[in-house]
Parts: sequence; structure tokens; C-alpha cells
Amino acid sequence: MKQLTLLSLTAIVVAVFSLQSCTKIGSLLQYDIPMQSGSVTITIPPTSNTSAAFNGTGSNSVNIDSVIKANTAGMLGINNITSVKLTGATMTLQNADANNNFANFQSCFASFTSNSDGAPYQVSVANNSDLYATSITLPVDTTAELKNYMAGSNFTYTAGGQLRTPTTESLTCTITFTFNIHVKG
Repeated sequence: MKQLTLLSLTAIVVAVFSLQSCTKIGSLLQYDIPMQSGSVTITIPPTSNTSAAFNGTGSNSVNIDSVIKANTAGMLGINNITSVKLTGATMTLQNADANNNFANFQSCFASFTSNSDGAPYQVSVANNSDLYATSITLPVDTTAELKNYMAGSNFTYTAGGQLRTPTTESLTCTITFTFNIHVKG
């Protein structure tokens, strides 16, 4: 009987320590989640005015909490974000041709805001190449902390620039931002 009581007591102690360990393990969880905020397409109208800047705006919604939960088996959410860094920004012309492409642009920029941070975060190329291109990768600062933007769910994107040579056709431009979201339990 003493042996059975001792065995039962040992089982209870092991169970209690196991439950405490689960709590400790949960607090040690951390993930780096790559995320694309979505691609937004804008239309750049044809223009012969190379002295004026142009821009276009588009928006989308992303449920950041759902993205995090989907990548952490529901263990972590938006409140567990510790850091957000921009990892990439691209602009792609869907209908470029020999006379209407990124070679027409002296400079280009793309920016975003969210409903949690209305200050535009912008990336740009000041001296774009004059060679034919349908896509441009904008240099990003991978150390800038962008956590405040991810508390929102509505994102607004703006793209623009300065023309080097006139465009004769409307250009459909897709803007894509990619991020690394670090979450910790």
C-alpha cells in the first residue's frame, strides 16, 4: 500500500512539473515569419510632362493576427510581435514595352502607411538606370523598426517618381513589400 501511495505521489509531482514546463516552453517560443503585405496595382497614366512628378495609390487589408496564428499553430498572435523589418520592395510593370518601361523614369519611390501608423515609410531609387526594365528592386533599410505599422490591418501604398522621357501608354504597376515579423511567446 505504501508503495502504491508513493507511486501515486510521484505521478502527481511529475504531472505538476510537466504543466509548469509547458508554460515555460510557451514563453520561450519565437518565430521569424516572412510576410508579403499584399501586392497593390496602380495605373500610371501616359504623360509627356517630364518636369512633373507622378504618383498613384492603392490599398488592401491584411489580418496580421491571422497570419501570425497560421504560422505558429495558433500559439502566438499580434500581441506577441517584438520586431518587424522590411526585407524587400519591388515595383513591376505588367504591360511594359520598348517605349514604355522603367527606363522612362529618372527616379522611383514606393511607400506605405497603415491605419495604425499614418506616417509614410518610403523607399526609393534616386538615379534609376536608363536601360529597358520591367521590374525594379528598391533598396531597403533592413534595420528600420516597422512594428507600429503591423498593429493595423489596412495598408495604403503609393508609388511615384519623375519621368526622364515621356510615356505614351498607361502603365500598370504592381507594388510589393515583404517583411520579416519576429514574434515571441
